Amino acid sequence: MREGRAINVVIPALNEAASIGKVLAAIPDWVDEVIVVDNGSTDDTAAIAEQAGATVVREPRRGYGQACQTGMAAISWCDVLVFLDADFSDHPEEMDRLVGPIVRGEADLVIGSRTLGNPSGAGLTVPQRFGTSLACMLMNLIWRTHHTDLGPFRAVRWSALRSLHMRDRNYGWTIEMQIKAARAKLRVIEVPVRYRPRIGVSKISGTVRGVIGAGTKILVTIARYALLPAPSRVYSRGRLIVFTRYPLPGKAKTRLIPELGALRAAAFQRTMTERTIRTARDCAGSLRADIEIRYAGGHDRKVRRWLGNGLVVRPQGDGDLGRRMRRASLDAFDSDCSRVLIIGTDCPELSACDLRRAFEAIEEHDVVLGPSTDGGYWLIGLRSPAEVFEGVDWSTPRVVEQTLALASSAGLSVAILDEHTDIDTPEDFQDAIPDQDAFSSPEIPYLSVIIPARDEAEHIEAAIATAQADGIEIIVVDGHSSDQTAALAERAGARVLTCPPHRARQMNKGAAIARGKILLFLHADTRLPDDYTLPLFDALSDASVVGGAFGYKTDMSGPGVSLLERLVGFRSRVLCLPYGDQALFVRRSIFESLGGFDDVSVAEDLRFVRRLRCRGRIMVLAEPAVTSGRRSRRLGLLRTTLVNQVIVAGCFLALPDPMLNSFYRRWEET
Repeated sequence: MREGRAINVVIPALNEAASIGKVLAAIPDWVDEVIVVDNGSTDDTAAIAEQAGATVVREPRRGYGQACQTGMAAISWCDVLVFLDADFSDHPEEMDRLVGPIVRGEADLVIGSRTLGNPSGAGLTVPQRFGTSLACMLMNLIWRTHHTDLGPFRAVRWSALRSLHMRDRNYGWTIEMQIKAARAKLRVIEVPVRYRPRIGVSKISGTVRGVIGAGTKILVTIARYALLPAPSRVYSRGRLIVFTRYPLPGKAKTRLIPELGALRAAAFQRTMTERTIRTARDCAGSLRADIEIRYAGGHDRKVRRWLGNGLVVRPQGDGDLGRRMRRASLDAFDSDCSRVLIIGTDCPELSACDLRRAFEAIEEHDVVLGPSTDGGYWLIGLRSPAEVFEGVDWSTPRVVEQTLALASSAGLSVAILDEHTDIDTPEDFQDAIPDQDAFSSPEIPYLSVIIPARDEAEHIEAAIATAQADGIEIIVVDGHSSDQTAALAERAGARVLTCPPHRARQMNKGAAIARGKILLFLHADTRLPDDYTLPLFDALSDASVVGGAFGYKTDMSGPGVSLLERLVGFRSRVLCLPYGDQALFVRRSIFESLGGFDDVSVAEDLRFVRRLRCRGRIMVLAEPAVTSGRRSRRLGLLRTTLVNQVIVAGCFLALPDPMLNSFYRRWEET
């Protein structure tokens, strides 16, 4: 990051094994990601780049522009993109000269001029100096620019680069960028950079064919764009930017944790964001507006997995709220948006009608504000870049007042929308709960852990202890134990029910009274991993995930145990068939729609998971639940495995439950 901006570097490379390591070593450490595009190298270029920590993308189609396009396609988002040659002719340590003017808001494109940095032309061949001078003279004459070089070492604002719609695939990439930037009236400056003779032979200036090909392409590119009519800058779309946080327990809605607990506060954040996105989708199409998500926490893949496709997803970046909103609005205007609205996800009263009114108001006013009852605002809209974010005391009752003062001092007209309430504090939550069923009482848990047990006095307290967490309900369904299982479970803080000994029925009975939206079925001799709610919550942020389980680990040691754990990992992850001793979890709504566990005496978990697979994705978490190996110690590891596989085969062959149960009991008792 540089001053809160994400910086990426793209380096096209073709047979640059002798130089690529030196280039990568000289890149400043504040660069976020370096992408080396291997353009069909036959040497060790790619391997050296990977070893140096770069992201290597392979592009077999030859061409400098083609490699640059491939490098861009590998980037989800950044603020500034730097292009750099792989031959070590440039000085990567001078990158701040190029990036600085962009992050300070002074330029959209910065070209490293070898001419300004090397007046004598040292390092440049005679054809390079002549071709560059001719091309720059023609550009300056036609488009009234002031270029001195076509240097490949350059930095460009990511949003501005995308708006140029680059097309060239080979020699014309750099001049196409400069011509299009001039036609689009981007802010372009040159800075002097040093230049040295490259390592190796140039694929362009080092051959007659390359010199002729590059020169011809540059002249043709100039002629083509000189004959095209000047583009009209048309602002055709609006953008609705949603500021949110990726929901993780303990990180989301922290001011609500005392009232709701970490899990339910994060669930509340998730629900409110999803509701806001649905509202935005309801009106975005009719208003010709794109929806963009600016998130904190998490990363692009997780946010897209959570909120679905069709949305622009970008990190908020560093800085206070004002700086982050200013950055988001400027990026939108850089992308040729004519109207920009920014909203949060804390307003339960937000409606599609509110957003339509805001877009209508921004057609007639410079700024639109939706004030909230706490002195802040639930929406701000702009129709051009405006300095209304600097100097505001965020998270105070003075936000709207100070924003209006900034707008007034800048001579901007302002429209005020209806006042709404944001939910930021426990008091807000109590006064304006958006979903009475889900959030009417802090006593309603997010997750219910159901433990079927019979004669588990030795293990039940430890199982309950590993399951206990804020916002968790624990239900033990005792199967008429002859020991102290029920009493110990109740003493450990669990709610205890009784039921005839039958694991499927015990679990179904526990699920019937459970109040959580998520159900987790835990064997009494299995221990959950530390902080198990975090990966579980994260997995269920993906709407396609209907349930899952933890990884498998046993408390046994010795020959064969490691192999068994790997085989279980293959079965559960690749075949999507985790068993009950991995602590199955499932969305309550899905569990009820499936009718719960089948009323069978054996392999109820396998039968349930097979039906669950048909309803959506099953996620097996990396964190393992540790299950007791007492059965394997009693029967032997090999015998236990063989019995399990026979039962599995019988289930797939649809053999009657009494037959499988008889076989299982006979082998268990002999």
